[in-house]
Amino acid sequence: MIECRTMASAERLDAFALMRRFRADQAALGDALALFIDRPDYGFVWLAYDDGIPAACVSVAFGISTETGGVVASLRDLFVAEERRRRGIGSALIATLHGRLAHLDVTSIEATIPDDPALRAFFAARSYTDHGGTRVSLDRR
Repeated sequence: MIECRTMASAERLDAFALMRRFRADQAALGDALALFIDRPDYGFVWLAYDDGIPAACVSVAFGISTETGGVVASLRDLFVAEERRRRGIGSALIATLHGRLAHLDVTSIEATIPDDPALRAFFAARSYTDHGGTRVSLDRR
């Protein structure tokens, strides 16, 4: 069973374990995760668990969009553990995140992604607009 939720203090080590696989500066990662806990008004880390095991994550930072006249959520650090890929975990992570962001009245979602055709296809399947380079977005107005 896949369960998704916001990282709280209890889940901080789970997020760290996932993100240290792609973030070299572990001190900076620890500081960032502490900031997400201490300042939820800045954003949060959304985690997916597969049968209780940390399997995926994405970080969300808030800003104000002059284009949409509302709150924009910037997604970074989207990651599914290699041994848990192709099981629908990334899809569940993003679908439940969209529900959470809708509840928060977010008007636009932007994602920074590497130049990876599979990841571009993943976001395109979820109605994101590809802006080339490393940016995709979804207008929620």
